[in-house]
Amino acid sequence: MILKLVLLSVLAVIVTAEKVRYDDWALYRVHPENEEDLKFLNELMEKNEHLDFWKPPSQVGEYVSVVSPPKMKEEFEQSLKNHSIHSKVVLKNIQKAFDAQLHSRKRRNTNNNELYWTNYQTIDEIYGWFDYLGRNHSSVVTVVTVGQSHEGRNITGIRISRGSGTRAFVLQAGEVGADWLSPTVLTYFANELIFSNNSEIRAASQDFVWYIFPLTNPDGFQFTQDSERLWVKNRRPTSTTTIGVDLSKNWNSQWGVSGGSHSPSANNYIGLGPFSEPETRFLSGYIGKIAKNYTLVGFLSFRSFGQRLLLPFAFSTEPLFNYDEMILIGRRAMGALSVRYETQYRVGTSRNVHDGATGSGADWVKYRYIPPVAATYLLRDTGFWGYTLPVNQITPTCEETFDSFLAIIREAKLTNVL
Repeated sequence: MILKLVLLSVLAVIVTAEKVRYDDWALYRVHPENEEDLKFLNELMEKNEHLDFWKPPSQVGEYVSVVSPPKMKEEFEQSLKNHSIHSKVVLKNIQKAFDAQLHSRKRRNTNNNELYWTNYQTIDEIYGWFDYLGRNHSSVVTVVTVGQSHEGRNITGIRISRGSGTRAFVLQAGEVGADWLSPTVLTYFANELIFSNNSEIRAASQDFVWYIFPLTNPDGFQFTQDSERLWVKNRRPTSTTTIGVDLSKNWNSQWGVSGGSHSPSANNYIGLGPFSEPETRFLSGYIGKIAKNYTLVGFLSFRSFGQRLLLPFAFSTEPLFNYDEMILIGRRAMGALSVRYETQYRVGTSRNVHDGATGSGADWVKYRYIPPVAATYLLRDTGFWGYTLPVNQITPTCEETFDSFLAIIREAKLTNVL
């Protein structure tokens, strides 16, 4: 077994020595209009390993995002036509979009230690900025490392505290390797909470102790930078021929009930059990330590894409815990989000408004520690760009998401939830 794993590791290095390209791979937005459409698309996802379902089929009327390689386009389009399923090609060549994401990348200025929110950030830039904050703003910022990934990278975040606060908020992102947006959004949040002089932002910064973890999956994230842009999972070998687990479905909350795969080769493979992966084990353990030292009042998870605010719990359509309060807070907050750029979000449980996938971090934290505020943001967009989201949408996403985040705190205080 050891020899096989060694050979697998060597093979992985050889295979990924060159960066995977996606020339003429097309992004489709598919619309199942009845249960038969849904059944066909689910069967297609399970049987066809060449098609990449960025957003899997979940509900009638809910769009599906599918990427097809050039050799499969004609067959895929014909199969949809044969079943009278409406679809639209929204990107004819996703490689051009990926090239554009990197073309104008502006590196972190190490002279003045600034980050830029006009491009996607790297792990070195994020962690380097955190180190700078810890050294030069130590009265407010503390760098925390909760553990190491499978490949030995630190899972690092920061703690922001302006006094002797007793209530804590945890913000977490970067579970999906291909998601370059959510880590950048969370560094924007950190920058605002640390440096903004706006009275409402400063009050939020002072009222709570903040823990911010932008890169839950540093191995997968780095792998998408170096080798395979569409990699989703972490990088732990799961068999002699497969690598990785979808960390967004590996938490101990109705693990494996719905929305994930038990096949190690699948992009949405949930692992052998809850917390089977070092990344989710370390982060969940550290959240437990936070909950022992403070009153944990909030947990917000961020990833792309979908434009949803998902409330616990994914396995249910019933209003559990303080769902009725949070649905009101969430809708008002998403109203605040829409003001700047008219971006529209839907709010509800994952089963109601998304894919019903269980095993999420927000669901686990809500059940385990019962913070009054817990939710998962699915950021821009709604399948027209997906993981190819252009860089000119990064700053607007940061701004509107932060607007809604402040609105959550404001509305929660007004309704005595916080």
